[in-house]
Amino acid sequence: MKKIIIACILMFAVSITANAQNKRKNSSSETTKEVIKLTPAEAGKKDGIAISEFLGLDENLTIAFSNLFEMKHEKMQSSTETNESKKEMSRIVGLKIEATIDYIQLERLKANTALYNQLLSTDAFEK
Repeated sequence: MKKIIIACILMFAVSITANAQNKRKNSSSETTKEVIKLTPAEAGKKDGIAISEFLGLDENLTIAFSNLFEMKHEKMQSSTETNESKKEMSRIVGLKIEATIDYIQLERLKANTALYNQLLSTDAFEK
């Protein structure tokens, strides 16, 4: 009788550890991210809203920046463009941002390097 009870307890313990391992595997597979490629218009609008929300810009500047970033994304996503032309577009976008916003807003934007690099698309071309 003791052997039967011990065998049941061992089987119960093994089944608990097997279930715990399965739960861990399932939770790690849920953390994978799905990459969605946006159209230039969607990406431009997203960038325009991001800079507008960060700096507190009005609606006219949001629309202007969205159009600028849409042109930038068209160039960056084009397979026919060279790295030099993409770098030049990134430089032009940086200059237009600097010309549009004031010095204090520019310093705040440059302090947020992740957003600033996203807006300039510095990762879109090889260095």
